[in-house]
Amino acid sequence: MNSRLEIALGGVGGQGIVTVGAMLGEAAVLEGRNACLSSSYGTEARGTFTKSDIIISDGEIDFIETETPAFVLCLAQEAYDRYSGTLTPDAVLVYDSDTVAPVPERAASEKGYPLTSLAGPGAVNMAALGIITAVSGAVSRESVLGLIRKRMNSPQPLRKGSEEAFRKGFEAARQDGPGAGAPVV
Repeated sequence: MNSRLEIALGGVGGQGIVTVGAMLGEAAVLEGRNACLSSSYGTEARGTFTKSDIIISDGEIDFIETETPAFVLCLAQEAYDRYSGTLTPDAVLVYDSDTVAPVPERAASEKGYPLTSLAGPGAVNMAALGIITAVSGAVSRESVLGLIRKRMNSPQPLRKGSEEAFRKGFEAARQDGPGAGAPVV
């Protein structure tokens, strides 16, 4: 991994974007790196644009928002519309192809995954966490699975479903071929 990695997550309220960001950051800290998370969301509980910026670094982090994210995850059309076309050519944008209609020929490398179909509507964020973990190489699969087990300490079916959704997302990204799972930048 590079000494500094910026990841931007976007969606709408209720999709678990902040949870995904927090888990990525916590996994990085557990692995001995520095991490910060900044989130922004509307006042309504659901349906408004939500974003989380995660920075993972081997050194100090002096600004908590992403400036040039290497990886972007979009779980809603509004997030895709905000990020796609504004990224550097070497950035990787991952989106839920069940809910996002991509615009061809944008600057970033873009890849859609049918997250809603893959995981079901209640576990899209965990499948997305699996994909971003595999695609970015930011944190290890084992660190995230350990956090899912710790955080989803409630009823067994919830934890098992979260783990399964994470694994499905992770495997979907890994099956994309050579280089999947390794940092692209």
